[in-house]
Amino acid sequence: VMEAANVLWPTWLVDDVLADDSVSTLDLRFVHLGSAGEYGDPGSAEPVPETATVRPVGLYGESKWAGSRAVLAARERGLDAVVARGFNLVGPNLAPVSPLYQFLTDVTAAPTTGGEVEVWWPPTIRDFITLDDLSLAVARLALVDEVPDIVNLCAQVALTFEEIVHAMAASQGKTVSVVSADRPGIPAVVGDNARLIEVTGIRPEMNARIVAERSGF
Repeated sequence: VMEAANVLWPTWLVDDVLADDSVSTLDLRFVHLGSAGEYGDPGSAEPVPETATVRPVGLYGESKWAGSRAVLAARERGLDAVVARGFNLVGPNLAPVSPLYQFLTDVTAAPTTGGEVEVWWPPTIRDFITLDDLSLAVARLALVDEVPDIVNLCAQVALTFEEIVHAMAASQGKTVSVVSADRPGIPAVVGDNARLIEVTGIRPEMNARIVAERSGF
């Protein structure tokens, strides 16, 4: 499924667009939604620029990078295209695969007197962006006069899973203890959003409270 959605679909679409001579007469830009997962492990919490070497880990990151490569290759062949590399999304009705979904599920299930919430690795650092900001960024990338090859859609704010859980609990009037499942993954991924600001004028605001308030079932 990931191969079809993340690789085959964008590859077929850009090839089909380039093969259609009539498309060259249209005012058309191809905006491809990439992923921070394409970076893999940057090795630190320093903001990662779009020029950084990608080291995707796992099927998701590898398939997203393969799809982005297809779009970038089409850009080299003349297609007006940009990879909008989205970071961790904050919004309502998130899929169960999102860590925010699991955090919110566990916090909501905790009694009003508090309780424990287990997190794979509480010090994990990620960069988040709201659905509203991401959508607006994609729209502006489609409409501005010129775009670079890749633009990070992120807030350039480092948040730990632990502080997010505490913020979610506080939003429900609860106090919880965060316990570790001792299952560390990639320690930190934070994006550099200088291009986003320069190209679109969008400066995403983000903190643990915003994550808590904007997440929901």
